[in-house]
Amino acid sequence: MSADKKREVIELVRRSPLPKRATLAEMGLARPTFYRWQRRYREQGEAGLQDRKPEPGAVWNRLRPEEQEEIVQQALRQPDLSPRELALYLSDHAGFSVSEASVYRVLRRHGLNRTVELVGFPAGKEYRVKTTARNQQWQSDASYFFVVGWGWPTIFKARRERRNKS
Repeated sequence: MSADKKREVIELVRRSPLPKRATLAEMGLARPTFYRWQRRYREQGEAGLQDRKPEPGAVWNRLRPEEQEEIVQQALRQPDLSPRELALYLSDHAGFSVSEASVYRVLRRHGLNRTVELVGFPAGKEYRVKTTARNQQWQSDASYFFVVGWGWPTIFKARRERRNKS
């Protein structure tokens, strides 16, 4: 809607003998929109009614430039720390808290992410011991093991208790 039409709407609502709410309802105009136009017209005149592009609001959790610089400096001083360890170190020593994901993004932006070397061995293309009949190979999960000093996981305790009762 043009600035002239907005000004006409404001004047029409002001001169209307009906309450503003009823006048706006008849016009099909949302109250917050009208009051926003009225406030801008009062504060800025005709210029306040001109259409403009929306501006992004302030982001409450964006890292400040000095915090980003601190992340980079600590990463250069301690290159052996992972983003998680660096985030914990900064939370303890730098006076601000930051997530490991934010640390990772800052380090990636500056080219400071280190590659992680996986220690292990590659999976084989096939099993060394071939099965010859059904039920010769069973999968196992670590939760099935009894842990000394801790016991069975709770789900298996309940199953075992039900079995023992019957």
